[in-house]
Amino acid sequence: MARMAWIGILATGWVLGPAPPAVHAADGTHDEGRLVPSWFSDQPITFVETDEIDYLWVADGFELRGKTLHWQEWPEPEEFLGEDGGNRDENDYRLARQLAGEMARSFSDVFEREYPRDFPSSLDEGDILVEGRIVDCSTGNRAAKALVGFGAGAGNTAIDLRFTDKASGEVVMAIHHRVVSGTNWSTTDSKFFKWVKKMGKEIAEDGVQELYRDGEVRKE
Repeated sequence: MARMAWIGILATGWVLGPAPPAVHAADGTHDEGRLVPSWFSDQPITFVETDEIDYLWVADGFELRGKTLHWQEWPEPEEFLGEDGGNRDENDYRLARQLAGEMARSFSDVFEREYPRDFPSSLDEGDILVEGRIVDCSTGNRAAKALVGFGAGAGNTAIDLRFTDKASGEVVMAIHHRVVSGTNWSTTDSKFFKWVKKMGKEIAEDGVQELYRDGEVRKE
């Protein structure tokens, strides 16, 4: 049964609208196994989909706007998740390593350049620790893109972002997203960094609480 809609004022002063109905999936059942909810929290998490984010979860009452974000360096991926994760080759791992080395600075630069008042960003300190990882990556097939088109040979990059409040140690927001490069002129890395800007714009314009309330609940 869906949870009852509720409106309340928390001690933080935020006014919350209807919460998404509870839908808790086990590890390995989201995004063809690419999303592992337990990486974010040992508590059940209900993910929703927004225009720019495949899977989003936000803690009750938390708002990202105004918080200083500390973007931590990403680790090099040692293995990929998902149904096709075991089929990736050295080119895919090479691209993932290159992307992982750029991720923290790229997110920080985009957020600081585009939304300095909404999301002050730093690579050294901040209120919210943002950890990320690449869970799947494919360079795609350029020949198939050029000759066949219509999504054939598409590359993709799937990531996790975990936002932790440093003061409380609690995870307050989670993002999982997969960027697909589906045209013969688009590459996996260029498409991904375009998405970073679009995602930041959506969060800046709507706020994470509104995004989460209005999102469509993900069941798989």
